[in-house]
Amino acid sequence: MKNICVFIETLLSGGAEKQAILLAKALKDDHNIFLVVWKGHYTEAKLIKVAENNRIKVIILKGNIFVRFSKLVSFLRKEKINIIFSFLASNNFYGSIAGKLSKVDFIIGGIRNAEIPYFKFIIQRFLHNHVMNFTIFNNYSGKDNLIAKGFKKGTCVVIPNCFELDIPLQVKEDKKTINIISLARFVAQKDYPTAIRSINYLANELLIGSDLAVHYFIVGYGVLEEKIRSMIKEYNLENIITVVINPKNIPEYLTNADIYLSTSLFEGTSNSLLEAMSFSIPIVATNGGDNALLVDDGKSGYICTIGDHKQIAEKMFTLVTNADKRKKFSIASYNKLKSNYTMKIFKDNYLEFIKSLISGKN
Repeated sequence: MKNICVFIETLLSGGAEKQAILLAKALKDDHNIFLVVWKGHYTEAKLIKVAENNRIKVIILKGNIFVRFSKLVSFLRKEKINIIFSFLASNNFYGSIAGKLSKVDFIIGGIRNAEIPYFKFIIQRFLHNHVMNFTIFNNYSGKDNLIAKGFKKGTCVVIPNCFELDIPLQVKEDKKTINIISLARFVAQKDYPTAIRSINYLANELLIGSDLAVHYFIVGYGVLEEKIRSMIKEYNLENIITVVINPKNIPEYLTNADIYLSTSLFEGTSNSLLEAMSFSIPIVATNGGDNALLVDDGKSGYICTIGDHKQIAEKMFTLVTNADKRKKFSIASYNKLKSNYTMKIFKDNYLEFIKSLISGKN
């Protein structure tokens, strides 16, 4: 049994945070696990409770950056940590330095997008090539992209995200108003302008004269909220698009959704797509990150060109106007998740990776 630190930047409701908790949960029966939060003033009580309910030891670092770093080094030494799994760029940086100072056996970085900004890329490449033992990617496109840009190939590993599937397959009834949903932060990466244009083209061009209608729910929060609301008003879509800010009843929105829309410019393994699949929702998504691995084009959804709002609208139109296809795609979406992204697969992948580290096979 090894002492393992799962190191995450915050404990807010986000994809990386959810995966960090899932990793701690997956490993806790085989190893001594600590979930360490770098920015302890950014936490949500519900996520701390989830961790504690799963008997995961949570370490919250607070104070200025120097105080937090000192506490991190002290913690690593005191608990004789053998392995650090970092999840994001800042964790890779501080975890690497603290790990070296504390003589941690294995420093494992994490990259969760297919693309990263240039300045971060320079730092991450240096850390990967010269400081960390391995980097775990949650997506194959990111690994291939960064190897092409100078990351050492032999120390890049892919372990996709997982999803705890605890709801049954849902087959939804036919209806006249089809609900479309996006669930993501309001940031440039998610390209909501393309999503809004596609809904406008679908509702005001393709569905003209039809007895069917659509309603689009944009669910999330973020810095671009006002820009999104302004664009909705510009296109006169206030009656068609509803913006929902960080609701507590997300499962209810997903249960009522008929199509999931993702217009991201880039992704890793998208947690929001996994969540949509768990609710048996067919997906229309852009070809970013590993979206094409999550969505079987023409079987469980459609993969579209990034930024092409007309193509996206046309694929949604196909699903809106064909109830049988929606049902067929719903079943395929759910089954794809059930077969490929379970907690067991995720756990086995990480346990095998740890075993190979210890035995020196990696």
